[in-house]
Amino acid sequence: MTPPPSENQSDKLLLLAAAVVVGIGLTWLLISRPWSSGVSAAPQVRAAASIETPRAAAAPPAREPRLATSATAATAGTGTGQAALNAGLGNPLRMAELAYEAGMLVEPEDYSAWALFSKVLEDEPGNAAAREGLGKVAAELLKRGETALEQGRYSDAEETAERILAVLPEHDGARALAKRIEAVAPKPAPAQRVAVASEPPPPVMDKTPSPAPKPVVRRQDKPSEPPPDPLIAVDAAFTNAMRENRVLTPPNDNARAHLQQMIRLGPTDARTDAARSLYVGELLARSKQALEALDPDAAGTWIDAAAEVAIDQTAILDARIALNQRLIAMESANPVPASEFKLLNYVPPEYPRAASTRGLEGWVDVEFTVAANGTTSDIVVADASHEHYFRDEAIAAVREWRFEPRVFMGQSIDQRTYTRLRFVLANE
Repeated sequence: MTPPPSENQSDKLLLLAAAVVVGIGLTWLLISRPWSSGVSAAPQVRAAASIETPRAAAAPPAREPRLATSATAATAGTGTGQAALNAGLGNPLRMAELAYEAGMLVEPEDYSAWALFSKVLEDEPGNAAAREGLGKVAAELLKRGETALEQGRYSDAEETAERILAVLPEHDGARALAKRIEAVAPKPAPAQRVAVASEPPPPVMDKTPSPAPKPVVRRQDKPSEPPPDPLIAVDAAFTNAMRENRVLTPPNDNARAHLQQMIRLGPTDARTDAARSLYVGELLARSKQALEALDPDAAGTWIDAAAEVAIDQTAILDARIALNQRLIAMESANPVPASEFKLLNYVPPEYPRAASTRGLEGWVDVEFTVAANGTTSDIVVADASHEHYFRDEAIAAVREWRFEPRVFMGQSIDQRTYTRLRFVLANE
């Protein structure tokens, strides 16, 4: 029979048991960290998005990990104050720079560089970056306004000057443009007063007999000289107008008006052909310059004016194709929220184990391109709540998403877009 343990042995066993209990308790506390956010040690996490999902996808239960994609909600859960308002793609300064780089100076109204910079300056009158951005946009708008004035698009030029002066009332360039418009824009004709003439008195009959007509003596007329060549003066007027850059303005004294007169007077004359070729070539060259300056309105005006007088429309067609391609490229580069797309296939991002173990939550702002076939590409992280968490998982998930592509000018196009993926932990 085994002898009973001594008193000292019993004490040692009790101490050992207590140490085991304390060790288990400490281990549980270190793992679960109930003091941090009440999250259990190994929560079951899943991800869902607020992008429009296919109807077959079930809505996420309350407090499940979810990914918010609305840029307007980009500040939630990121802190307080102006720093939170300026976080990621919720930052209007960043969005304004993207719109400026894409040539979207005033359109679309809500996402244009001018609107976004103006909003920041309105909220923060001392924001130097916003004022500098407005200066850059104003410089480009002035170029467009001057071109519009040169083309006779007076209302467009006036609208440009008024837009700048409404936000920057002391802008010298805009004030000078407004004065030029006032000086050259045609004024409405004054209303003419209609005079009511009184009825004339009846004629007085002369009863005196008329004298007998005298005989007419016919003389031999001299040979008439040939009439002067009307194209000489008109051709000279056309040449002077082109030399002085009066291509479409002022009315009735511009190169187009003189060329049209030449076409009426001598449609097959060699001088008319030469003038026509010079004029069309100049306008198409200006159209190309306008496209390079991201001013499609000016480019379209130059092309339309060239098409009016061109005989061979091949070059005109090529210019219109180039204009359409530029319009598509500008639309593609203009970033729009991902919520404007229909999401066809959604893959949730994996929650990083290291973050869930530490009870970390966060968000990632991503920019990417939705291609014409609905796939995603050129995925970049614009901003994130953490330097070492969530970024790779967000990129990997977006790479698998599929969208219904945008249609512009009757065809599917690549489209730059952006969204925010929000990582939120919750107990199952």
